[in-house]
Amino acid sequence: MENTSMLREWFERVDSEKTGNITAIQLKSALAVGNLEFPLSVVQQMIRMYDFDRNGTMSFDEFVGLNKFLLKVQQAFSDLERGLGYLVPDDVYKGLVKIGFSLDSPSFYTVCEESF
Repeated sequence: MENTSMLREWFERVDSEKTGNITAIQLKSALAVGNLEFPLSVVQQMIRMYDFDRNGTMSFDEFVGLNKFLLKVQQAFSDLERGLGYLVPDDVYKGLVKIGFSLDSPSFYTVCEESF
């Protein structure tokens, strides 16, 4: 979702207490509305990454920042997937580098080998 007014509506829908901030559980619900399913532990990590005021929740502006990042990730991997429905480790590595991660190539491939 790129449109700010749509994001605001999306955010306000899950900010049930109208505090201007959402919890990890509320963020998980908001992401699910956009067909983005993540384990709660991953959503909690997203909040830690984008919780710039360090209050343990996510404000609308922080939510917008997270949304921009998720769109960037989605686009990077969509460009690499080539209609196959999956990514090989080389594609994952390229995608992560494309969105700005600095990775040690041998370590990355070691983790991939151990995971599969």
